[in-house]
Amino acid sequence: MPSEEKALTALTTVMSPQEGANEQVDWDAMRRAWGVDFPSDYIAFMGTYGAGGIDDALSVLTPEASTQPPDGPEFGSMAGETAIMRQIWESEEGPDGVVAGSDHVLAWGVSCGADILGWLTVDEDPDKWPVIVWERHGWPHWKLYDCGMTEFLRRLFTKGFDECPLSDASLWGEPTPHFLHWREEQRRWESGIDPYTGEPDPYFGMEFD
Repeated sequence: MPSEEKALTALTTVMSPQEGANEQVDWDAMRRAWGVDFPSDYIAFMGTYGAGGIDDALSVLTPEASTQPPDGPEFGSMAGETAIMRQIWESEEGPDGVVAGSDHVLAWGVSCGADILGWLTVDEDPDKWPVIVWERHGWPHWKLYDCGMTEFLRRLFTKGFDECPLSDASLWGEPTPHFLHWREEQRRWESGIDPYTGEPDPYFGMEFD
C-alpha cells in the first residue's frame, strides 16, 4: 500500500479539501472504545478533510469514541453502520476465503446506493487493513480491496479498479469530486439551501406528520 503521506497527497490532487475542515478527534479515546489503533491515512484524512459528504453520493463517517449509539444502531454513524455491517456478516457470512468473525469489520463510509465501506481488521497493523465493501446491488455482495481508504477513494475517482466498486456509479471516474464537511453541510441545510446544488430547498420550513 502507498504510504499515508503519498496516498493523501495523491487524493488531494483529485479532491480538494475544504478550508478549515480539520476534525478534532481524541484518537486515544477511539482506541479505547474500539480496541484497535486506526489507519494512519484515515487519521490524516480526518486532519485534512474531516468527516463529510462527497457530491451527495458518499459519506465519510465521523469518528466516534463509542461502539454503540445511545438508541441502538443508526444509519449514518460509525457505530450504527458498523453494527449493520456486522449483522450482515453474521447473517450471510463474509467473503469467500476470509476466516474472521463479524467483529473484524469496522465501517468508515456509506454510499447513496446503501453500500457500506469499512476495513477488515485482521492484521495487528492497521495500515495493512484492506478496504472491505458490502455492495448492496453487487454480486457477490462482499468485496475486498488491497488498499487504504484514501487510496480507495482516489482509485474510485480515477477508475483505478477493474470495475466500479459501488452500487451507484456517480463518483466512478469523477474528475472533480467535491467534498463538503458535515458542519458546512448542516449549516447550508439550516439556511434552506441544498448543500450540493446550491439551490433553495423546496421543503425548507415544512413540517410533516
